[in-house]
Amino acid sequence: MFQESLIMNNMNLKEQKRLIIVGVLAAILLSLVFQSAAYAGTTGTEFKGLYDFIYGAATGYLGRGICIFAGVVGIATGAGMGRVMPAILGVILAVFGTLGPQIVNSLFKSAII
Repeated sequence: MFQESLIMNNMNLKEQKRLIIVGVLAAILLSLVFQSAAYAGTTGTEFKGLYDFIYGAATGYLGRGICIFAGVVGIATGAGMGRVMPAILGVILAVFGTLGPQIVNSLFKSAII
């Protein structure tokens, strides 16, 4: 009985090692094949219109309205339930919704890949 479980554990270790080796080889192969994807942040002007639209919507009146609405809903839910956590989450969502697009934009503009 003990020998059988030892053999099964040994087979599982062999399979795990094989999966790790296959995963590492697959990662190396994919990194070699998709080297050009590293320059995706600096090229692709055909998507600039979409980017400008989404960034403008997120930082404009639509984004501000969604953030204010999320904050009000969070505070109202917290007051209705008698708990503080939904109100805090609503305010945090409103703050990060307001600051998020600028943070993401600065991260992608400053990243050198």
